[in-house]
Amino acid sequence: MPGNIWIVMPVYNEEEAVPEVIREWSEQLQQSAVNYTFCALNDGSKDSTLAQLQKCQSLYPNIKIIDKENTGHGQSCITGYEAALQNGAEWIFQIDSDGQCDPKFFPQLLEQIPEHKAVFGFRKKRDDGFQRFLISRVVSLFTFGATGVWVKDANVPYRLIHKDIMAKAISLIPKDFHLANIFLSVLVRKQTPIKWVNIHFRDRAGGSPSVKTFSFFKHGTKLFKQLKRAVKSIE
Repeated sequence: MPGNIWIVMPVYNEEEAVPEVIREWSEQLQQSAVNYTFCALNDGSKDSTLAQLQKCQSLYPNIKIIDKENTGHGQSCITGYEAALQNGAEWIFQIDSDGQCDPKFFPQLLEQIPEHKAVFGFRKKRDDGFQRFLISRVVSLFTFGATGVWVKDANVPYRLIHKDIMAKAISLIPKDFHLANIFLSVLVRKQTPIKWVNIHFRDRAGGSPSVKTFSFFKHGTKLFKQLKRAVKSIE
């Protein structure tokens, strides 16, 4: 079993989904018998998300809440990763707060850590529609085109990374990089092979995506340029 593991979960306007997400993940983590901290980052939510998180914290003592101004999903993840490293995490696992990340696959990732420093879920099946499936494939293609590094699910929010790999990677991510988790995937892959575990990605438990389908395609060129510039700056 791993040492101290931090679960990093950025949250934005997920009042409907977050209580159930925390409940089911807390149960899975307890069953897995890991020493964990569940770090929920409230990214400037405008609904009752913070209040829901605080209620969950009273039920589950392993929860740590970071209440912060809105910086977007990627940079919120970076804040969580930094907090994990500062607090002695050996492994860092990131999920999303919308209920799509099914905890039942988590033990399969844990099984891989004796031999791997990075274990990612691969969204082989998705219940949230063909458009979202297409986006994930396009993102991987854009990422490869810009960086020359192939990551078959570059933006998957189901990733377990060792502290040494994470520390080096996030030190190279610019503070203005919007989709920071995509660049993180590249930086992880440049350090170590990624072990992929097939997962089933569920539909949202409630609310609506903070990043719309159109937005991904609209900002594709920006992502390509950012990735290309970022990789060039570290070579």
